[in-house]
Amino acid sequence: MPKLMQFLKDETIVIARRTQQAGTDKFLASTVTSAKAHIQPLDRQRLELVGGAFGKGYVIYMDSSVDVKEGDRLKDSSSNFYKVVTGGVSKRNFGSFEHSEIIVELV
Repeated sequence: MPKLMQFLKDETIVIARRTQQAGTDKFLASTVTSAKAHIQPLDRQRLELVGGAFGKGYVIYMDSSVDVKEGDRLKDSSSNFYKVVTGGVSKRNFGSFEHSEIIVELV
């Protein structure tokens, strides 16, 4: 079965997850992984559903095997930073193409 990212892989995304430093209220960012992905701006209808600001909402498509969670920080190859919104990670099938659809906000 072909993977979706064989067809859509125009960006390399670095995924960083915030972890709390033991015994403090400080958070550290640790790089989890990098993956190939495809980024598109959110259309107006979906932007209204998630309550985002115009020009700051995006959807990222990547292989479903990549571990992405709410609150993760993503960085693209142009050094743009994105934050995964609450409820923004979903696993999808498009025919035989399994993929993750991740709604993010430009920070």
